[in-house]
Amino acid sequence: MTSIRDLVIRGSDILEEGKFKFDRSKYLNGSEAMTCIRRQWYKKFQPEEEAEQDWGYARRGIHGERFLVESLIAANVPLTMSGKEQMSWQDEKRRISSTPDGVIQYDDEWVMPEFKTIDPRTNKSKLPRVPHVAQLQIAMEMIDLNIDRPDGVGLRGLLIYMDASNYFDILEFPIDRDKTILDKMAKRASKILRTKDVGNLDREGKRGGGNECKTMCGFSEVCGVDVEAASTRRANRGSNFDGCALRYMELKDAEDVIKVEKATLQEEIKNGLKQRSTNRAVVGNIEVLLSIAKGRASLDKAAVKRAGIDLSPFEQTGQPSERLTVKRT
Repeated sequence: MTSIRDLVIRGSDILEEGKFKFDRSKYLNGSEAMTCIRRQWYKKFQPEEEAEQDWGYARRGIHGERFLVESLIAANVPLTMSGKEQMSWQDEKRRISSTPDGVIQYDDEWVMPEFKTIDPRTNKSKLPRVPHVAQLQIAMEMIDLNIDRPDGVGLRGLLIYMDASNYFDILEFPIDRDKTILDKMAKRASKILRTKDVGNLDREGKRGGGNECKTMCGFSEVCGVDVEAASTRRANRGSNFDGCALRYMELKDAEDVIKVEKATLQEEIKNGLKQRSTNRAVVGNIEVLLSIAKGRASLDKAAVKRAGIDLSPFEQTGQPSERLTVKRT
């Protein structure tokens, strides 16, 4: 007699069969965009090499999302393009695809939720996770490209994390748009889809202590990564060194995302002031001021050298200082 477990797995596969109506191997998919670039390559070009995986946690996410969607709709939230009506979008030029969890279409604003279930042991201080932010930002731009939004109606994202052991333990993180993200991801998509030899791609899964290689990837063996060597090794029990290094890189990654977003918002704010023919605005308790800064004086060393002037007698050497370099190998 077939076990209940095997029957459940067989049935869940049937339920999920045909969920996507397009060939995901032809695109960089939003939900995977920030995962290891080699893992994505294998899933597209050598999927048969994947070792058997336990996808029970993925089913958990599916049912968690279903609970959230059904609950919001029952509460008369104007949530569209979700659940059975969920839609996928493809950008043929950039080779990017996205399947948003839905759009809440309020009269004055559209809110795009991205639903995630998390293990109760998750360190919530590290949320939201950068890959989830990127996934939602990709979804927002795809919706903006494909759906006509009424004039004056804004668009923003909302990352929602639900504890898998307590469905009412929910965290929300507002996510702003990154209007440049599709162009940035297009370069990554091209790299994945045009590469013929996986040896030309970095083993990104080794980053962050090798957790992705060890716990999330079925291609570790064919990829040739030593998951034990890639895992974090502590020199001393109780040492915080490894944790500090890993957290440093997480923050550095987040800084890169924030830096791009800040630059985009800065230009939008400048344009907004110019459109209003003003150099000052107040938003709540925030003052926005655009002014002309005096150019910084600098020494044209090439011109000084051409003039035959030797400045070396006036140069000073500062005190030696420590330089810390933290980068991925």
